[in-house]
Amino acid sequence: MKGIIFVLHGRKNKLSTTNMALIEQAAKDLTCPYEIGLLEGEQQTLEDAMHSLLAKQLEEIVFLPILLFPATHAKEDLPKRADEVLAGQLPYRILDTLGTTQAVSDYLIQQVEQAELKGDVLLIAHGTPHYEAPYQQLCQVAQRVAAATGRAVHPAHYHGEHLYQEILTQHPDPLIVQRLFLAEGYLAKKITNDIREQRGTMDEILPTLQDQPALEAAIKERLGEV
Repeated sequence: MKGIIFVLHGRKNKLSTTNMALIEQAAKDLTCPYEIGLLEGEQQTLEDAMHSLLAKQLEEIVFLPILLFPATHAKEDLPKRADEVLAGQLPYRILDTLGTTQAVSDYLIQQVEQAELKGDVLLIAHGTPHYEAPYQQLCQVAQRVAAATGRAVHPAHYHGEHLYQEILTQHPDPLIVQRLFLAEGYLAKKITNDIREQRGTMDEILPTLQDQPALEAAIKERLGEV
């Protein structure tokens, strides 16, 4: 039997409950043990989750990163910590992050189609200066949305290269802004505030994935792979 660990980012200073209910809903039909493990903070940690499943005499642990793109947390932190705790006691595998699921693309397409504005779309993800894959995947998502909606979709990052500020400068006309984040947290709010300070209310800023049924659908899509 397999065991599933849903891996969330978490918060250093307090227990993050964002999207927890969606994960529980997505997991309700599982017939195998599962845990939720947080990468940051001292409660409900990734290590707690692994120790819990190690005690259940499983054949394999499957990590499902509740992250959008494969950057440092998914590519470095998660496997390193898994190796340290599991230490060869149990095989494991790490599923792909959620950004390239059909569920996420469908959500973005629906968002754009329902937007009041009819202009170009600015698609903003977190970004990283360390890996190329997140931007490559973001471009793939942007191409899907553009093909489905007939809109020009400009992929951009908050951090690293391909910054969203460059797109804002190049496009003085109103934009549909989709912040591709899992939560309406600090960075998502900062992007909104920065855009409003620079451009007023001319742009239409769409919701993040926080507590959206599409996030549950994306989780189920990845679970379907195992």
